[in-house]
Amino acid sequence: MEQTTELMLQLLRASLNGSTPNLPPLPYSEWERIYWLSRKHGVVTMVFDAIERLPEEEKPHGDIALSWELSAERTRYHFAHQARVLEAIKKKASEIGIPLILIKGMTLAKLYPRPDSRACGDIDIYFPNNYQKGNQLLGSPGAELDGKHAEVVIDGVTVENHLHFLDLNYRSQRKAEQYIIGSLHQVTPDGELCPMANMVYLLMHTVCHLTAKFKLPLRNVIDWGIFLRAHQSQLDPAECHRLMRKINMEPAFNALTYLASELVVTDISQYIQKEKLRIEDMTKLRDMILDQSFVPPVPKELKRLKRIIARYKRNRQRRWLYRYLPSSAIERIWNNLSHII
Repeated sequence: MEQTTELMLQLLRASLNGSTPNLPPLPYSEWERIYWLSRKHGVVTMVFDAIERLPEEEKPHGDIALSWELSAERTRYHFAHQARVLEAIKKKASEIGIPLILIKGMTLAKLYPRPDSRACGDIDIYFPNNYQKGNQLLGSPGAELDGKHAEVVIDGVTVENHLHFLDLNYRSQRKAEQYIIGSLHQVTPDGELCPMANMVYLLMHTVCHLTAKFKLPLRNVIDWGIFLRAHQSQLDPAECHRLMRKINMEPAFNALTYLASELVVTDISQYIQKEKLRIEDMTKLRDMILDQSFVPPVPKELKRLKRIIARYKRNRQRRWLYRYLPSSAIERIWNNLSHII
């Protein structure tokens, strides 16, 4: 692993564990490389949190220090703005008596040592049995459904109103959706899914992005580790594995938890069944994440036969990943063809 990557991970671990990083003296050029790498991975403000705890003489200085401060300020300003928009939506929902469930980014941010350091792209909301009323509440009754949700922009913030929690292309997704819907009576007082249902949602959402795009950003791995660490008292490892087997997600659960433990969080090993993992695959997956060596999508403008061949070659490049994905081979073949035919 390159020195710059390892230094960035050391800073990330210190940030997530609330500790002071133990780094050797670093030249300006190295700080510059760490800055651009952390920006590339979307963790620049988290890394800056750890830097702020360094002794003054060990911190970066000059233009790169200013760049870091400005990046952190932008992240925190945007987070505060999103929080204000969310509070306005919650207030309106409460006034008209529509229940609201918050999912993904904003629920995860509060689990971080400093919530406003976790950049959030948008706000994800689910109105149980009130999808259309939710669109009206958001000021866009005619919002177009795109897959599992509609998008509405409120004061510059994208809000996704979910008709479904997940895409329902695969049997495993449908099973997970059914489990989540069956758990809605256990929604927390803060309007969030209960820990077990939230765990199923977060894992399936992450893995489906990996299935569709062969892409797993470092921030998703961090989110998973932070979530498990925060809910250790509520998530029994044996019960988690039983549920994961039931919805065909145990290999993915093991892999993602192993990566989170190795890369950024060290105290979630009780959830990992190492005997069921191929360490060589975990090395490939870790390198894919850190190097961002993702397989590019197939161009849509290709003719049908060429697109079929290109999709086949693309899938073959990452065939080892299918050991950790919940979809069956037949489902993947049909899903690939349905996008072409």
